[in-house]
Amino acid sequence: MKKIILTALVAVASLSANAQVWLGGDLGFGFTKANKDAKTANTITVAPEIGYMFSENWGVYADLSLQSSKAGVEGAKAKTSFGFDVAARWVFAKSGIASFFLDGGVGADFYNNEGGSVFDVKIQPGVKFEASDHISVVAKIGGIGAAFANEKAQANGFDKTAFGLNVNNTALNLGVYYSF
Repeated sequence: MKKIILTALVAVASLSANAQVWLGGDLGFGFTKANKDAKTANTITVAPEIGYMFSENWGVYADLSLQSSKAGVEGAKAKTSFGFDVAARWVFAKSGIASFFLDGGVGADFYNNEGGSVFDVKIQPGVKFEASDHISVVAKIGGIGAAFANEKAQANGFDKTAFGLNVNNTALNLGVYYSF
Protein backbone atom coordinates (compact mmCIF):
# COMPACT_ATOMS: atom_id res chain seq x y z
CA MET A 1 0.00 0.00 0.00
CA LYS A 2 2.86 2.38 0.84
CA LYS A 3 4.42 1.75 -2.58
CA ILE A 4 1.16 2.64 -4.35
CA ILE A 5 0.80 5.89 -2.39
CA LEU A 6 4.47 6.78 -2.95
CA THR A 7 4.12 6.05 -6.69
CA ALA A 8 0.99 8.23 -6.88
CA LEU A 9 2.77 11.10 -5.07
CA VAL A 10 5.75 10.89 -7.44
CA ALA A 11 3.40 10.91 -10.44
CA VAL A 12 1.52 13.98 -9.16
CA ALA A 13 4.78 15.76 -8.36
CA SER A 14 6.17 15.09 -11.83
CA LEU A 15 2.98 16.40 -13.45
CA SER A 16 3.08 19.50 -11.25
CA ALA A 17 6.71 20.14 -12.16
CA ASN A 18 5.71 20.43 -15.83
CA ALA A 19 2.43 22.25 -15.14
CA GLN A 20 1.83 25.59 -16.76
CA VAL A 21 -1.29 27.72 -16.48
CA TRP A 22 -2.04 30.35 -19.10
CA LEU A 23 -4.43 33.28 -19.29
CA GLY A 24 -5.11 35.17 -22.46
CA GLY A 25 -7.48 35.21 -25.35
CA ASP A 26 -8.48 36.95 -28.53
CA LEU A 27 -9.72 40.40 -29.37
CA GLY A 28 -11.06 40.70 -32.90
CA PHE A 29 -12.43 43.38 -35.21
CA GLY A 30 -13.83 42.75 -38.65
CA PHE A 31 -15.09 45.19 -41.29
CA THR A 32 -16.48 44.11 -44.65
CA LYS A 33 -18.19 45.86 -47.52
CA ALA A 34 -19.98 43.90 -50.25
CA ASN A 35 -19.47 46.64 -52.86
CA LYS A 36 -18.74 50.37 -53.07
CA ASP A 37 -22.41 51.30 -52.55
CA ALA A 38 -23.04 48.93 -49.63
CA LYS A 39 -22.86 49.90 -45.98
CA THR A 40 -19.98 48.50 -43.96
CA ALA A 41 -20.72 45.41 -41.85
CA ASN A 42 -18.69 45.07 -38.67
CA THR A 43 -17.95 42.44 -36.07
CA ILE A 44 -16.28 42.79 -32.67
CA THR A 45 -15.22 39.75 -30.65
CA VAL A 46 -13.81 39.41 -27.12
CA ALA A 47 -12.77 35.88 -26.07
CA PRO A 48 -10.85 35.38 -22.79
CA GLU A 49 -9.22 31.97 -22.30
CA ILE A 50 -7.70 29.96 -19.45
CA GLY A 51 -5.67 26.80 -19.94
CA TYR A 52 -3.51 24.27 -18.16
CA MET A 53 -0.63 22.26 -19.65
CA PHE A 54 -0.26 19.15 -17.53
CA SER A 55 2.70 17.86 -19.56
CA GLU A 56 4.96 19.17 -22.33
CA ASN A 57 2.60 17.86 -24.99
CA TRP A 58 -0.91 17.84 -23.47
CA GLY A 59 -3.18 20.49 -22.03
CA VAL A 60 -6.77 21.60 -21.70
CA TYR A 61 -8.45 25.00 -21.94
CA ALA A 62 -11.77 26.77 -21.84
CA ASP A 63 -12.79 30.08 -23.33
CA LEU A 64 -15.79 32.36 -23.33
CA SER A 65 -16.68 34.61 -26.23
CA LEU A 66 -18.85 37.64 -26.72
CA GLN A 67 -19.45 38.75 -30.29
CA SER A 68 -21.45 41.62 -31.72
CA SER A 69 -22.16 41.86 -35.45
CA LYS A 70 -23.97 44.52 -37.41
CA ALA A 71 -24.93 43.69 -40.98
CA GLY A 72 -24.29 46.10 -43.81
CA VAL A 73 -27.85 45.61 -45.05
CA GLU A 74 -30.36 48.40 -44.40
CA GLY A 75 -32.80 47.47 -41.63
CA ALA A 76 -30.90 44.37 -40.46
CA LYS A 77 -30.71 43.86 -36.71
CA ALA A 78 -27.41 43.60 -34.88
CA LYS A 79 -26.61 40.09 -33.64
CA THR A 80 -24.98 39.44 -30.32
CA SER A 81 -23.77 36.02 -29.30
CA PHE A 82 -22.33 34.50 -26.17
CA GLY A 83 -20.39 31.26 -26.45
CA PHE A 84 -17.92 28.90 -24.88
CA ASP A 85 -15.44 26.25 -25.96
CA VAL A 86 -13.65 23.48 -24.06
CA ALA A 87 -10.79 21.69 -25.74
CA ALA A 88 -7.69 19.57 -25.40
CA ARG A 89 -4.38 20.80 -26.83
CA TRP A 90 -1.76 18.45 -28.28
CA VAL A 91 1.66 19.97 -28.96
CA PHE A 92 3.11 17.78 -31.70
CA ALA A 93 6.30 19.69 -32.61
CA LYS A 94 8.66 22.28 -31.17
CA SER A 95 11.34 24.30 -32.90
CA GLY A 96 13.13 27.01 -30.97
CA ILE A 97 10.55 29.49 -29.70
CA ALA A 98 7.73 27.97 -31.80
CA SER A 99 5.37 25.19 -30.72
CA PHE A 100 2.93 23.65 -33.20
CA PHE A 101 -0.32 22.24 -31.86
CA LEU A 102 -3.79 20.89 -32.59
CA ASP A 103 -6.79 21.88 -30.49
CA GLY A 104 -9.76 19.54 -30.46
CA GLY A 105 -12.95 20.39 -28.66
CA VAL A 106 -16.61 21.27 -28.48
CA GLY A 107 -18.41 24.57 -28.16
CA ALA A 108 -21.70 26.40 -28.30
CA ASP A 109 -22.87 29.87 -29.34
CA PHE A 110 -26.14 31.39 -28.14
CA TYR A 111 -27.63 34.26 -30.18
CA ASN A 112 -29.89 37.09 -28.99
CA ASN A 113 -33.21 38.16 -30.50
CA GLU A 114 -34.42 34.55 -30.47
CA GLY A 115 -31.53 33.73 -32.77
CA GLY A 116 -31.13 30.22 -31.42
CA SER A 117 -28.07 28.16 -30.62
CA VAL A 118 -25.30 26.56 -32.64
CA PHE A 119 -23.18 23.69 -31.28
CA ASP A 120 -19.88 22.66 -32.81
CA VAL A 121 -17.10 20.07 -32.77
CA LYS A 122 -13.75 21.03 -34.30
CA ILE A 123 -10.05 20.38 -34.68
CA GLN A 124 -7.97 23.53 -35.19
CA PRO A 125 -4.23 23.83 -35.93
CA GLY A 126 -2.12 26.56 -34.36
CA VAL A 127 1.31 27.84 -33.48
CA LYS A 128 2.61 29.48 -30.31
CA PHE A 129 5.63 31.82 -30.29
CA GLU A 130 7.25 32.40 -26.90
CA ALA A 131 8.28 36.05 -26.62
CA SER A 132 9.57 35.52 -23.05
CA ASP A 133 9.22 33.05 -20.18
CA HIS A 134 5.72 34.37 -19.45
CA ILE A 135 4.43 36.02 -22.66
CA SER A 136 3.55 34.21 -25.88
CA VAL A 137 1.65 34.98 -29.07
CA VAL A 138 -0.70 32.33 -30.43
CA ALA A 139 -2.14 32.03 -33.94
CA LYS A 140 -4.91 29.60 -34.84
CA ILE A 141 -6.25 29.17 -38.33
CA GLY A 142 -9.47 27.62 -39.56
CA GLY A 143 -9.86 23.96 -38.85
CA ILE A 144 -12.07 21.02 -39.64
CA GLY A 145 -15.35 20.49 -37.90
CA ALA A 146 -19.10 20.22 -37.76
CA ALA A 147 -21.80 22.60 -36.53
CA PHE A 148 -25.37 21.80 -35.55
CA ALA A 149 -28.05 24.51 -35.31
CA ASN A 150 -31.33 24.27 -33.39
CA GLU A 151 -34.66 25.22 -35.00
CA LYS A 152 -34.49 28.89 -33.95
CA ALA A 153 -31.01 29.26 -35.43
CA GLN A 154 -32.15 27.55 -38.63
CA ALA A 155 -35.04 30.03 -38.91
CA ASN A 156 -32.43 32.82 -38.68
CA GLY A 157 -30.28 31.57 -41.55
CA PHE A 158 -28.00 28.93 -40.01
CA ASP A 159 -27.73 25.53 -41.69
CA LYS A 160 -29.17 22.61 -39.71
CA THR A 161 -25.89 20.70 -40.04
CA ALA A 162 -22.65 21.97 -41.51
CA PHE A 163 -19.40 20.06 -42.07
CA GLY A 164 -16.29 21.58 -43.46
CA LEU A 165 -12.66 22.48 -43.73
CA ASN A 166 -11.97 26.17 -43.19
CA VAL A 167 -8.36 27.19 -43.83
CA ASN A 168 -8.09 30.71 -45.18
CA ASN A 169 -6.96 34.16 -44.07
CA THR A 170 -10.43 35.12 -42.78
CA ALA A 171 -10.31 32.28 -40.25
CA LEU A 172 -7.14 33.51 -38.52
CA ASN A 173 -7.27 34.15 -34.75
CA LEU A 174 -4.42 35.87 -32.92
CA GLY A 175 -4.08 35.94 -29.17
CA VAL A 176 -1.64 36.84 -26.41
CA TYR A 177 -1.08 34.53 -23.43
CA TYR A 178 0.46 35.13 -20.03
CA SER A 179 1.82 31.89 -18.52
CA PHE A 180 2.73 31.28 -14.91
